[in-house]
Amino acid sequence: MSEKIIFMGTPTFSVPILKSLHNSNYKIEAVYTQPPKRKSRGQNIEKTPVHLVSAKLNVPVRHPEKLNNDDDFNFIKNSGVKYVVVVAYGQIIPKKMLNIPNIIFLNIHASLLPRWRGAAPIQRSIIEMDEATGISIMKIVPKLDAGPYMLQESIKIEDKDNFNLLSEKLSILGSKLILTSLDLFKSKKVNFVDQDESRVTYAKKID
Repeated sequence: MSEKIIFMGTPTFSVPILKSLHNSNYKIEAVYTQPPKRKSRGQNIEKTPVHLVSAKLNVPVRHPEKLNNDDDFNFIKNSGVKYVVVVAYGQIIPKKMLNIPNIIFLNIHASLLPRWRGAAPIQRSIIEMDEATGISIMKIVPKLDAGPYMLQESIKIEDKDNFNLLSEKLSILGSKLILTSLDLFKSKKVNFVDQDESRVTYAKKID
């Protein structure tokens, strides 16, 4: 029987990871994404990339304005899932949710933590001319991107890489590592490593 998960993500970066999970032995019980927004020109309603793909995959979508509400807390608590996988969702996961027993919240973060915690790790790695970056699969804790990580893999930043190219590479890498991570849980071979707080840098949002 397939183990059930909830997926939380919003931008194009999250889509390959969503598809990878959908095509795996895990069952996506529901997808959370940011709510549709009205564009200024023409006032058309625009759904997120994750929302559009989820609809094509026939996966139920939830898009609350704020995640910190009783309805979504109860939905997740009673969903029967073992894992919640978060990829660039765009909202902080409430501490109350993180404390639900027997549910593990995992984040796929696009940097080699503790370097570049925060909202724009890919952009900052390019701006600061880092030689390499990567993906960290980490346990979510109330402090931003501060949880212990269970897997990391690095890739070289090429001279030709811009944000879009590097995002695509990291998203594909994340698609692979999250399946490896979930399989490690199944085989009870998980080892979390605490981040070195003396090496923390922050990737502030790009204006």
